[in-house]
Amino acid sequence: MKQIIMCVYRSRQDAALAIIQLLDKGYNKKDISVLGKNKKELSMISHDTGLKKPESGNGNTGLFGEIKDMITSIELRSEIIWVTGPAAAKLAGAEIGTVTDGLVVGLIGLGIPKEDAQKYEDFLMEDHIIVMMVCERRDGRGIRAILEEHHAVAINK
Repeated sequence: MKQIIMCVYRSRQDAALAIIQLLDKGYNKKDISVLGKNKKELSMISHDTGLKKPESGNGNTGLFGEIKDMITSIELRSEIIWVTGPAAAKLAGAEIGTVTDGLVVGLIGLGIPKEDAQKYEDFLMEDHIIVMMVCERRDGRGIRAILEEHHAVAINK
């Protein structure tokens, strides 16, 4: 049975180190996703770890998509989520701070409890980075231990 493990980081370096350790332990990069507001930071994490480049969702093609990408890349407080990895299909481009069709709704759709989903959105609004991994339940403890070794932020703040 599959489960989702999520950890929050204050810095891209801590997130990248956690991902690198997971990969060194033999976990598949196709199971790892990273969420954040800053495209440049996620691009650096992707480069350092070998993950796919970050995406901003369905609206990132064509003229208007390129304009949206430019705006969200230069805004100080972007409201669009950038995602790399398998979660990009469901979460990339999700807006934070909205009531409908936002990140919270997307996370709930993945099976994250509403209260936790709201906390994750709050962390993203504060410019934190989230690493998400889909794994077999039997691997969950080991994966969580690796992720928490790298200065993960407790979500119960």
